[in-house]
Amino acid sequence: GNVKNTASAGNMNYNALQAVLQKRYGNGLEGQVSYTYEKCMTNDDGYYGTWGTTTQAAPSGNYWQNLYNPAGDYARCYWDSTHIISAYAVYELPFGRGKQFGHDMPEAANAVVGNWSINPIVSWHTGFPLTISGGNSSGTNSPENRPNCNGPVSYPKTVSVQGMQWFSPGAFSQPAAGTFGDCPAQGPVIGPGYADVDISMQKNFPITETMKVQFRTDFLNLFNHPNFAVPNFSFGTPTFGVINSSQDARQLQFALKFYF
Repeated sequence: GNVKNTASAGNMNYNALQAVLQKRYGNGLEGQVSYTYEKCMTNDDGYYGTWGTTTQAAPSGNYWQNLYNPAGDYARCYWDSTHIISAYAVYELPFGRGKQFGHDMPEAANAVVGNWSINPIVSWHTGFPLTISGGNSSGTNSPENRPNCNGPVSYPKTVSVQGMQWFSPGAFSQPAAGTFGDCPAQGPVIGPGYADVDISMQKNFPITETMKVQFRTDFLNLFNHPNFAVPNFSFGTPTFGVINSSQDARQLQFALKFYF
């Protein structure tokens, strides 16, 4: 039978430029913006990779395509995203008693317009490199097989009844008999990126110095932006290169909390 042996024998290197711009709390506002420019390369991404119908990264190869040439699998890590931006802010609106506007407003009016805060969170990153599998021609019974890459990958992003044709299958071909495919272990296809804005609006009702009631409304994916899932990466299948699922649409939730 086919016996597989696994070992911690892979190599990986990661380099990045990371920058953080932070505003400490003042005048009711605090926030932070983080940016990462990165590059991760490896000849073995590990056994598990990532799974799920709405993830944006594809499972990486569990084994080397050619056991006698580990360097042939040296490629980008499956979770490598070139640009990553994340940001948040907490802003206490300047309206109500003791605030910049309405400093001495009546209690009844303050109960409506005072003690509000708004808290946005922004997440954005470029797409992940995908593993293109299939094209078994080597005759070695290798558990990992890849097709040949014939040139630059095009991204038509056309829509049909099958879904969105994210990349063109024409950039790949079946290897000749007795040969391994020359496509990299991860890539050259880059999957869809991610963009999301969440926002929370909160209203506090002070009771004493140590107790308050808070009403909040949370908008997840505020602008209902579609974040597409990974395309079909199995070479030779009818929907190769097609995306037919996405991550969650906008969600709205309410909460009432008592702090003491």
